[in-house]
Amino acid sequence: MGVWEADQWKLSKPQAVHAGPPSLETMDDLKADAHGFAAGSRSTLPSLDQAQWVRFELKTALQQTLWITFSGGPASQLYLDGNAVALEPDASPDLRHLALSLTLQKGDHELLIKMAGTEVLTERKVRIHSTWEGEDPRWHELSPEKQLEGLADRQGPFVEDPHYEQARSLAHDMAMGKANFTTTLVATDLDKPRETRLLHRGEYDQPTGEALAPEVLSIMGELPKDAPRNRLGLAQWLTSEEHPLTARVLVNQLWLRLFGEGLVRTPEDFGLQGQQPTHPELLDWLAVQFQESGWDLQHMIRLVMTSRTFRQDASWRSEVADPENKLFARGPSYRLDAEVLRDMGLWASQMLDEHMGGEGVKPYQPAGMWSAMAHPASNTKKYERDLSQRVYRRSLYVYWKRTSPHPMMTLFDAPSREASCIRRSRTNTPLQSLGLLNENQRMEMARSMGRRLMAERLSDGERLDYLFTLLASRPAQDSEREACMRLLHDIRQRYQQTPKDVEALLGPEATV
Repeated sequence: MGVWEADQWKLSKPQAVHAGPPSLETMDDLKADAHGFAAGSRSTLPSLDQAQWVRFELKTALQQTLWITFSGGPASQLYLDGNAVALEPDASPDLRHLALSLTLQKGDHELLIKMAGTEVLTERKVRIHSTWEGEDPRWHELSPEKQLEGLADRQGPFVEDPHYEQARSLAHDMAMGKANFTTTLVATDLDKPRETRLLHRGEYDQPTGEALAPEVLSIMGELPKDAPRNRLGLAQWLTSEEHPLTARVLVNQLWLRLFGEGLVRTPEDFGLQGQQPTHPELLDWLAVQFQESGWDLQHMIRLVMTSRTFRQDASWRSEVADPENKLFARGPSYRLDAEVLRDMGLWASQMLDEHMGGEGVKPYQPAGMWSAMAHPASNTKKYERDLSQRVYRRSLYVYWKRTSPHPMMTLFDAPSREASCIRRSRTNTPLQSLGLLNENQRMEMARSMGRRLMAERLSDGERLDYLFTLLASRPAQDSEREACMRLLHDIRQRYQQTPKDVEALLGPEATV
């Protein structure tokens, strides 16, 4: 054993946050190393009203101070040898992780940690850091991090040093930072690259000719002279001013996203078999602007969206013979993507959860869809919907099962992700309207939107104008206003006569 050693790790199942410690027999073995564990993004803390307990044994060869950092909300607690450890007021500055130092006597100790759930998705982890490991080598041989740990050690020789409190504060911040670290795999080049030769008819066991050096297609130029012949050199070539395609392809894709069609109408093919750009000079100018802006996408989006071309009326122009709008004589008009439709509804109804990062979320979905497509031994055979605010996160985080995507995404032409998709198809079907009128989350959006309109506007006309501003970013036309007001009158009359339907739709507190 070194200066200290941690083993016999155990983890409980989620239980009520106010429940007492679980028995050792009900806890599962936990894989961890001497410094603790970090479960990764797939294993997170439970919901706010639950907690998980971690138990482990800590053996110390001498009296020393250790830093313990662990994830958990304000209701978390740590027990040392059966006694609760008082947490300092600044132990959890971000309300997701806690850090504290323990002065341990020589011998065996039992630690029990209650990791309470948090409002924000938080990775489950526990880490142990020694403040003064080793056999006290000479000070100048220590790393800056080890020197800081020594300065912050409560049992060390620097307690009376004028910089002691500052060192303790900095050591605490570093421990909190380490608690947020995520480990990932990184690809590196071999010290000596493998020899590559031309393969006869592509057969891996039939190399021919001399060894080949990394290069690019000659028709597309050459690698920069000072660029290394590796992935870094490839990246430098792709982003160089001399590259003929990168900036043009990206700008064309941006134009496609904003106008529904690109300046090159075959975005998947910029080669000889693709269509020629409708406005080649504009494509070149935008590509140069993109490069000179430092590849700033926000700048390019602002540049295009504030242009006269984008802001012009989308109505049909009979005086212009351009049925496919190849000349962009009118503004863009097309249905939004599935993810954007959902996110826009959540935002307008003030339900959108804007937290970033973390694992996928599982919103409402018809029962049985996964089980019909799953292998009997699959771990995704049963769909378990999330119950917290997480179901209102951006569609980017909706959990995606390749063999059974979310039905509302598929209904609005989201690609299956089984193959690369350069351009989405766009359909308009009766099923899409039925989905928007009946899907559970859309009903929640409608109820929340109704509450917002009732609270922020006084009359029906003002609410209708506000609704169009939020969802269509324009005022309602006379025909639209007339149709909506007529629909509102009919629906209001119907529900005034059938209050039970109102309660079924909006809940027992609802009124018309």
